[in-house]
Amino acid sequence: MKLTEYERELLDGKHGEAVRMAMRVLCDLGDYYGAEDFVEITACHDDSTVYFGEAQVAFAEHLAGLGAKFAVPTTTNACALDMQRWDLQKQDAACMAATRRIEASHLRMGAIPTWTCAPYQTGFSPAFGAQVACAESNVICFMNSIVGARTNRYAGPLELLCGIAGRAPNFGLHKTENRYAEGLVVLSDEITEEMFDDPSMFSYVAFAYGKIVGSRVWALQGIPRRNLTLDNLKQFCATAASSGGITLVHLIGITPEAQTLEQAFNGKAPRQVVTIGLKELQEAEAALCNADQQGPIDLVSLGCPHFSCAEFQDLERLLAGRHIYPKTAMWVFTSRSNYGTTEASGLLDRIKALGVQVFVDGCTMEYPTAVWGTKSIMTNSGKFGTYCFNKVGIHPVFGNLRDCVETAVSGSVVRGGQLWNKSL
Repeated sequence: MKLTEYERELLDGKHGEAVRMAMRVLCDLGDYYGAEDFVEITACHDDSTVYFGEAQVAFAEHLAGLGAKFAVPTTTNACALDMQRWDLQKQDAACMAATRRIEASHLRMGAIPTWTCAPYQTGFSPAFGAQVACAESNVICFMNSIVGARTNRYAGPLELLCGIAGRAPNFGLHKTENRYAEGLVVLSDEITEEMFDDPSMFSYVAFAYGKIVGSRVWALQGIPRRNLTLDNLKQFCATAASSGGITLVHLIGITPEAQTLEQAFNGKAPRQVVTIGLKELQEAEAALCNADQQGPIDLVSLGCPHFSCAEFQDLERLLAGRHIYPKTAMWVFTSRSNYGTTEASGLLDRIKALGVQVFVDGCTMEYPTAVWGTKSIMTNSGKFGTYCFNKVGIHPVFGNLRDCVETAVSGSVVRGGQLWNKSL
């Protein structure tokens, strides 16, 4: 790799052992992928925050002990639990202790303690075209596809090392020529604009898209601007990155680099065109939703990715002053930032009074089902629906936020009729 004079100094250890270690690993990574040089990054989102074992914790502590400092603003992803309310979640004390060590080492290195899987909804979103290093699948997809920043699919501790070095090997989606779409997915005429009044449509389409595309860079034509909220795009990115390995999807007319088909494909024709119709949506629903689950629901889990302030407002509106059924729990996961905003507005106290439990920092996937004896879960998250069984052994019921609220209030599964399903 061609290094600048400053990068050579970093690699030679003239700016400390920690950054030398980071550069050695990143040079090896660049050599493996055939990168010719580095790009300077402006931000980093670090996902080496959920406790998975002692080696992970020890590595971060080793870097901090060497005096490592993040060279660019580096936000922290969600961790395994709510650091303030871990006992209420019945989380393991050993996991809490390890999480505190992760927190301490990251703070020593100068991380911004956001502890969220949706940093772009807490004021930390890069500019269009910015080079960044992000981990966490939905963040990667959102940054590339919605913001138009540039990141590869990093995974801790690689993005942590990028943050320390302030640069990333120049390959993959950092390079313009690799960002153009190769193939095209088209929504069929039987999928109408009105169907997107149901937010679940964004997850169903995203799930079907991810299954078709895998990890390739393709485009999607047919997503309307109707009901095109930041939260629905968040759910789309999270679901597509879970059902497939999507890092960049060109949503025609929405993605900054894909305002037209010609722009998305750099004037070339798609190599392949695939159609998503009602049949594919039906298959997506079957995969995401446990249709056999009827009757009582133990837990309604929301906030995957973390709940936004707008979603809290929607939740209060849909609850309409009604209390959560005593034998059903409703857990909402959010960031510290959005927790503070909703608390300051008075909204947080109002929904808590109705029986909603709100947690910060943690990930819904780390819910200790065995300790709680949970047998049934409902969610409005396509990502959670994709991963839940493998993570906690339960195939959840999937529905939109209104369905989740009605279920939590009644204590039994409630799913409204979907517009797209009526056409089958």
